[in-house]
Amino acid sequence: MSNDSFAASRRRFLRRSLAAMAGGAGFFAAPQSLSLLNAAWAGQGQCGGDYKALVCVFLLGGNDGHNLVVPRGATEYAHYADRRRGLAIAQNQLLPLQALDAPFALGLHPAMPQTAQLFESGKMAILGNVGALLEPVSKQAYDARTARLPPQLFSHNDQQTFWQSLQVRSATDTTPATGWGGRLAELVAASHNSCATLTMNLSLAGANPFQVGLAGEALSVDTGQIRAIEADREPSAVAELEAVYGIAQDNLLVEQYRRATRRAIDDYAVLRTALAGAPNLDSAFPPPPEPGDPASARFAFALGSQLRRAAQLIAVRAALGQRRQIFFCALGGFDTHDAQSADQPQLLAGLDQALAAFQRSVQAMNLQDQVTTFTASDFGRSMTSNGDGSDHGWGNHLFVLGGAVNGRRVYGAIPDMAAGSADFAGDGNLIPRIAVDQYGATLARWFGVTDAQALNTCFPNLANFAQRDLGFLS
Repeated sequence: MSNDSFAASRRRFLRRSLAAMAGGAGFFAAPQSLSLLNAAWAGQGQCGGDYKALVCVFLLGGNDGHNLVVPRGATEYAHYADRRRGLAIAQNQLLPLQALDAPFALGLHPAMPQTAQLFESGKMAILGNVGALLEPVSKQAYDARTARLPPQLFSHNDQQTFWQSLQVRSATDTTPATGWGGRLAELVAASHNSCATLTMNLSLAGANPFQVGLAGEALSVDTGQIRAIEADREPSAVAELEAVYGIAQDNLLVEQYRRATRRAIDDYAVLRTALAGAPNLDSAFPPPPEPGDPASARFAFALGSQLRRAAQLIAVRAALGQRRQIFFCALGGFDTHDAQSADQPQLLAGLDQALAAFQRSVQAMNLQDQVTTFTASDFGRSMTSNGDGSDHGWGNHLFVLGGAVNGRRVYGAIPDMAAGSADFAGDGNLIPRIAVDQYGATLARWFGVTDAQALNTCFPNLANFAQRDLGFLS
């Protein structure tokens, strides 16, 4: 299985079977889908009122955060350059960041000028040294191998799954696996999405653990043309097929398949009707790459297409009856064991263009305070070079963007890179100081979950950390 995607084969299977049947959008869920739950709760919440959306941008493969946010101060940069050697970015190429209350000067990767502008305008914050944690880990405990760690710490598939689920599961565990995006949606569905005609969780990157709830998975929405089930030669075949899917089946597996397919057809019809009224937005996002274009154009279009569709779904939120939406987008290619100095700039340039286009679209809808975008990745990367790139690491630096962000700040810390620093384990790995649970809980509180027990349920490791809200959202 590719390191860049935990679900490549699963995604292909599901998309080809259900999404193709539904003409570009599929709903992969148990019979009790979230949209059915919302319908059952319709009388309990308000249909109007405040709107909020969370947009997860997952950088598949493990982005190298050490070259994303770099210390620029003379002493700090010298420590960085000494550790990074052939991977170090020249000090004069870094984009200066005027971070408030930062202990030393910082710079952003030179491939991200628009992201740097978002930071300088106060619409973006940096989360320094975030990672998968079950509890706080010290250098001493890690080096002595007494620390309690997440499962398979440096494995792509395991860490993508843990990042998105925050659950430690044994091979014999039969309880349903869920993601924190799915749990979050179910916590706020009754109070904030009681009139929704579709699930709150909308994926632009296929099936993923993040958006799985007890009641089902996300609605997987294609970024291309949304088409109906069609039969040009036999128009009556469509009605006949839908009639077949309306007949209950005695076999449990066949019945579950029937219900999932029927739900895909129904949800697709709602989606197609709503998106017919969405703005086109093609000119607002990176165009398809042309022959001879740099690789960054391909990455910008790949992620930009997903974010363009997210912007369209935000635009038609009223038609969908949604006051809360959670989006999942992904960009692969960040597993830079080789040719990192050539590949990462192209990846980050594509990310920069897509994120900036999305923020402009949200602002054009006057929803910049209601939409928060956040990045995630498998893990960070090794501080030292392997000769041509970097290997799997642990702690990483991430972004959160939007009008509600208390921006121009670093939450957590950019590590001390001097020799003997307590921030790095004996094997050279950066030990995270912010847990994914804390990161997610801060987003969830802004999204509408304020009850302490509910947050503990959504983020099962949160109780092990003293700081429950990192303060990057107002």
